Amino acid sequence: MPHSNLESLDGYPAPPERPSPRVAEFHLLSIQDALNAIHEGLMPPNGCLVWPAGLDRANLEELPLRVRTWNCLQSARLLRGINPLTVRELLALPHFGRRSLEDLLLETEQFLESCIRDEGAGFSSDAELSQTGDSSSAEVGLPAPTRQGTLSSLPRIDQEGAIPAIPVALPQSPWGRAGELLAPLLAAMGELHGTRTLADALSPECMFLASRMGIASELADVSIDSIIGNTSGLAATIVDRLEKEIEDSTADEQIIIESRLLGVPPQTLEEVGTTLGVTRERVRQIQVKLERRLETAFGNEFSVLSAVLKDKLDHLVPENEMQSQLEGLLPDKQGGARDHLLNKLIASLGFTLEDGFFFDEEAKRVAHEIRLAANRIADDAGLVDEETLIECLPRESWHSFWPWFRKHCKLSDLHGSTAIRNTAKARLKAAVIAIGRPASREEIAALSGIEEGRVGGQLSNIPSIVRADKDRWGLEDWIDDVYEGIVAEIIQRITEDGGVTTTERILRELPEQFGVSAVSVRAYMQTPKFKVQDGCISLASPSSVRLRHLDDVIDGRDPNGAPYWTFIVEERYFDGYSLTGVPPEFAKELGCEPDDSAVVRIADPAGCRDLSIRWLLSSPSGATLGYVSDPLKKLGLRSGQSARVTIKGHALVDVSAQDSGLQESTTSQADAILARMKNRRRAL
Repeated sequence: MPHSNLESLDGYPAPPERPSPRVAEFHLLSIQDALNAIHEGLMPPNGCLVWPAGLDRANLEELPLRVRTWNCLQSARLLRGINPLTVRELLALPHFGRRSLEDLLLETEQFLESCIRDEGAGFSSDAELSQTGDSSSAEVGLPAPTRQGTLSSLPRIDQEGAIPAIPVALPQSPWGRAGELLAPLLAAMGELHGTRTLADALSPECMFLASRMGIASELADVSIDSIIGNTSGLAATIVDRLEKEIEDSTADEQIIIESRLLGVPPQTLEEVGTTLGVTRERVRQIQVKLERRLETAFGNEFSVLSAVLKDKLDHLVPENEMQSQLEGLLPDKQGGARDHLLNKLIASLGFTLEDGFFFDEEAKRVAHEIRLAANRIADDAGLVDEETLIECLPRESWHSFWPWFRKHCKLSDLHGSTAIRNTAKARLKAAVIAIGRPASREEIAALSGIEEGRVGGQLSNIPSIVRADKDRWGLEDWIDDVYEGIVAEIIQRITEDGGVTTTERILRELPEQFGVSAVSVRAYMQTPKFKVQDGCISLASPSSVRLRHLDDVIDGRDPNGAPYWTFIVEERYFDGYSLTGVPPEFAKELGCEPDDSAVVRIADPAGCRDLSIRWLLSSPSGATLGYVSDPLKKLGLRSGQSARVTIKGHALVDVSAQDSGLQESTTSQADAILARMKNRRRAL
């Protein structure tokens, strides 16, 4: 059953009245701003009207609204009344979102347009009113409104219910005083709110009554300019007072105003004092007095002007739009007074200008929230989905401002991807994404700007990037069979075949699928990690590893009998590369087990970082010793010189320079090894 705030004589709810064509036109005009935004695919500003004032909301019964929209309005008890509804009020309702807002606006537009086409809708004559039986006009004692009503015929209800014509305003009468007050008020409304007609200036309730009386269109025809005459607006009034203050100032005061208060940049006190022939302190004193006088000239109008302008502006405003808003408020005449008002207005708004935009604290808060969101959703290389961040903006109209937010949040644009920081990992992954397919280190290095020698190591630290083969890298989602290295690929095929596979399969598939050489595959197959027998290969047991005697691999013992091993220093060790080729027997003596690693302390030189020793059974070159750069630098060794590692105890070594004067010849070294072997056999 339809709801209405009107009741028929028999007590049952009466159907809602459709507005007349003229009233429907007025209602449609009042919601035009919101409709324009919806038709352009934008979210209307919060202050826009969605349901016109004076239009009975019982008419919602006629609209084919979506179920969600209808339920929201019904739950909020908004199906009765004639008060207007704004975007802000509706979006505050639970579950009432943008789609419901668009639904309500578009259906309301269709309804009002149908009323405009229906020439028989609403009241158009006294006869029509008399046929309705009962109406809101009759209830309040009003006569039937007519289409011929004029502004001069606005009714006034006396105690007897008669409606005499409005008297002509006489000088010094209350109506004359009302005109004096209304003229500047209407001028300010036109200046600040764009009010153009008397109908625009009247309240919705007043216009509802006017529409029932049939005079709404006449009020809409009365322009503000025809009422206010030559009345100045707020900005013009302020500029006039400022100009008078400047004109009434002395010549010296005018120089101070021009150079200190209006100058951009202002001259220094010293410079102005030199011009006037007075001290800088005297200039400062005069300036303080002038600032007080000019501040008084701004008057109460300035606070109104500033507050309304701030309310009209968003929290983030393009510089050209701000300039347009300010130019629209200020009078056309140029001069120091106008410039002073302009500068003070900008300062009062609390905006900061950066990268072509004015923004306030709220925009800064939003930017901070976006930065926090970016940190939360960043991937393993620090890249973020830009669309997700854009959706964090509080309103769709800000989407076009995204470049400003990206720069303000210090987000980096890397080859079309967005990163929270411009790091090597972010640049490398962004380069891979930009290439769009598995690419070689050379390609990735060329696009990312990262040194080619660093590309492989950096990419290995990004979990979402894997190797397609020995030469190419790509996103994990792109690659069906990830290349994990020769050893891992051999183990994968051994596992697939139940613990044993053929050497023929390994030597055929790996070079064919990943581009590795058969020689490299054979080298890894012959490491202690695997057992090769009768054309088959399987994983070897760590317990099957056979080590030589320590004396067979070391380079000698010091006077105390401590074993040592020597190596040639290479430049790459100073860049963080590990020392390779360490005998597994030497690693075992230091406490490192197969396929494991251990920490080794350095007794001498003191204060060095601990070494790390790693022994992989799958390594063709033996064990590796890491972090050797620290002791080599402390010893002052250079590339090409020899160094010695001496085992001083469990996981304890000395690192020293191998004195060239004490180095044994090749023959003596061989003799020493032979002597050690003979002694070992004699002991056995």
